[in-house]
Amino acid sequence: MFIYFHSGMQKRFKIYFTLVVGGLILLSNYKVVKAGTPVVHVTPKPTWLSTCKPYNQRPSARTIERGYFYALIEQQEHIEKQADYHHVIKEIVSETGIQNASQINVGFDPSFQRLDFHEIIVWRNNKPINRLNVSAFKVIADEQDLSNFIYQGSYSALLILDDIRKGDRIEYSYTLTGRNPIFNGRFCDDIAFQWSQPIAHQYTALITSAQKKLNFKSINNVPKVAITEGEGLKRYAYEAFQVAATRDDDSQPAWYESRPRLQVSEFDNWAGVTNWALRINPPATNIKGELAERIAQIKAKTGSNQEKYFREAVKTVQDEVRYMGIEIGQYSHRANNPEKVFKQRYGDCKDKSLLLVSMLKADGIDAAMVLVNSGIREHIASYLPTYYAFDHAVVTANVQGKQVWVDATISYQGGTGTDIYFPNYGLGLVLKAGNTGLTTIPQSKAGKVILNDIYKIKNDKAPVEFKVKTTYTLNEADDIRSRLASSGMAETEKSYLEYYSKTYAKIEQKDSVTVIDNLEKNVLTTIETYTIKDFFKTDSETNKRSADLYASYISQQFPSINGQTKTPVAISYPLNYDYTATVILPGGWDIEKRSNSISRDYYKFSSDYSVSGDTLLLNYKLSYLKDNVPVNKLAEFKADITKLKYNGLGYSFSYNTGNEQPATVNGFMVMFAGFLTVGLIFLGVWFYQRETPGIVFSYGSTFTPVGGWLVLVAVILFLTAFFSLAVLGSGDYFSITTWNLGTAIGYKLFVIMEVGCFIVLMIYSVYCLVLLLNKRDILPKVITAYLLYTAGFVLVDFICTLLLKHNKIVQPHPYVLVYALIAAGVGIPYFKRSHRVEDTFIVPYPPYNYSYEGPNDHKDQ
Repeated sequence: MFIYFHSGMQKRFKIYFTLVVGGLILLSNYKVVKAGTPVVHVTPKPTWLSTCKPYNQRPSARTIERGYFYALIEQQEHIEKQADYHHVIKEIVSETGIQNASQINVGFDPSFQRLDFHEIIVWRNNKPINRLNVSAFKVIADEQDLSNFIYQGSYSALLILDDIRKGDRIEYSYTLTGRNPIFNGRFCDDIAFQWSQPIAHQYTALITSAQKKLNFKSINNVPKVAITEGEGLKRYAYEAFQVAATRDDDSQPAWYESRPRLQVSEFDNWAGVTNWALRINPPATNIKGELAERIAQIKAKTGSNQEKYFREAVKTVQDEVRYMGIEIGQYSHRANNPEKVFKQRYGDCKDKSLLLVSMLKADGIDAAMVLVNSGIREHIASYLPTYYAFDHAVVTANVQGKQVWVDATISYQGGTGTDIYFPNYGLGLVLKAGNTGLTTIPQSKAGKVILNDIYKIKNDKAPVEFKVKTTYTLNEADDIRSRLASSGMAETEKSYLEYYSKTYAKIEQKDSVTVIDNLEKNVLTTIETYTIKDFFKTDSETNKRSADLYASYISQQFPSINGQTKTPVAISYPLNYDYTATVILPGGWDIEKRSNSISRDYYKFSSDYSVSGDTLLLNYKLSYLKDNVPVNKLAEFKADITKLKYNGLGYSFSYNTGNEQPATVNGFMVMFAGFLTVGLIFLGVWFYQRETPGIVFSYGSTFTPVGGWLVLVAVILFLTAFFSLAVLGSGDYFSITTWNLGTAIGYKLFVIMEVGCFIVLMIYSVYCLVLLLNKRDILPKVITAYLLYTAGFVLVDFICTLLLKHNKIVQPHPYVLVYALIAAGVGIPYFKRSHRVEDTFIVPYPPYNYSYEGPNDHKDQ
């Protein structure tokens, strides 16, 4: 019945030693439990009951589950007497029903409730058998939330009926009298009209003073109400027949409700709830003891900087005061004194929130407790104003003009100052005087998980080096930091290894998990290293060695949807996963870049496959944009999930075996270079052998030998040709790896250009050297063009390299460009104006096409 304040976030901290802690708490609070000793009483039925007429029709046999059904569920609440009457009849239809329905279990809180049984009858062959025996009851502590560090002081009165047979009808009735005094007599309730088992006859009545005003809100198809008045009382009766069993789906959001429900509240507005909650949870003033000392220490440490004080106070409450709630009686909703909470170093959400509010107010920071619902979040707006609307308490504060929201139950939060993650609770009731409504809580920036699985493969036989690098930011960093602290490193490493061993049977941990935690930026990185044996599997028919990769991290985030799902489906919002599988394989990859994306209004997915040299990159991104997928989008989402799981999250590749080695030579580039070289040689021979005009030497003249600066030119031409050859050989231009460094057409054209230009430069240099050594007459023009080509090629190559930013073959060197420009600037004028050049390079083709003047010819001139 009651909804207690506790954080749903604590559920992940379920630890077995909680039972031991709970036992110690029970002993330490023995006097409290003793004051409300649980007892089962036997009394006649109340006289104030409304009449519930008999109904004897059974549900359809095909609708009955677990071997029994409810013939009657009767509940009557007398608000003025604070009494809840319950009358139940269960009918056993099979042996399975004997197992499932042969016990009676009633929960109650003896600190403010009295339990009276009126009858327990087993009807057999239409004859009653009295089974009401108080001594047969076992009254046991009913601490269902102890694993969540919550002790409530509730009990269960348990009666196990013997000699129950198929066909028996078990009828019992009881009354719970008394309400939690913390509510100060204000009545609120939330009544369900559908259960997990079929109900043949359901009767619910509310009895109250005719003068009392109650507010009602019907959800779904609530039975029609019959209102009667008499003797100063007003009765609201709801009756239904043949109520089918509810069909809740495990994947439906917490806020979704398909059952008929009736909300009842004595509060007219949220202002009334605010005043009630503020009255029972006022911030502490005139603080003394250890808490006062700690506040003084924080003030001395932070000076007048309220932002620093705020952060120190938050860290104190979050990390030094552990989560543990003793919510007996009025402390289900009343927080303990902050001085007591700090001294004992434990408390539940409201204890920790009130402690933080009190500490902040002690430094003049305007702060208040806020009531939220961690399950239904912003959908609380659909509730009537009631104290049952909330299950968690948090804090809001105005720190130097900035409104900040804090969940004091979250431990190990990173960030600095007011930079702190706050869960998406949607709406909250701020406990400040004068507040009249729910407040919209700004949504914090969500964190991200960036995962990178790196596989380094030497060959198909050697173990694969497997490295996992995972980076968590913001709330994701908070969560993993808390889990690591809770589990310990040894248990964490064990669970990680077990996770991967489900995929790789022969995986071994190589080193301990490395944790790099930047608390200020709230970024945490874990690095795992493993070795995997038998990574490749051999196909018996093809003898190929292959491996499969699958983005399990992404796949695991998708909910289960089947054809019977009829409700919205909850998804883990906010969620932002970025997963990359990196495979490093000698010889490179021969695949084309491809990508895929799906964009819906509730989620986004994308995948990109690319290659960079020896490295294959498989990247997948998944983001949820809402907390649920609506019913009308389920078919679409299911189709997307099926397509992705079977065709969009996996990748297979093979490794050649035997004497076959992975291709390493780029055949296209070899052919291109070969054809270009042969073509240039033919072009050079053709150009060299073109006939040029013959020359006539004057008497006594002859060919001038190569000398002076021309010797340096010959050396430079030789070195340039050698340098070009060396670049082509050492730059891996003819490797398939180099070709796959980039997938853009611009990059591949750039590689082709560089290879072609260097071949031209090499052949051109050799050609000019041959011309120079043979003192050919065409050299001055040819070498002028050569110098212009060299300067232009180096300049264009330099610019392209800078623009593309993708030349991992030969890095640009500015001094080469400077050299080429100087060579052109000096060499071209030299070969045009030098007398030595003019006198040296005169040999025609054919080389014998020259003659000499006679002595007389020379004299005549």
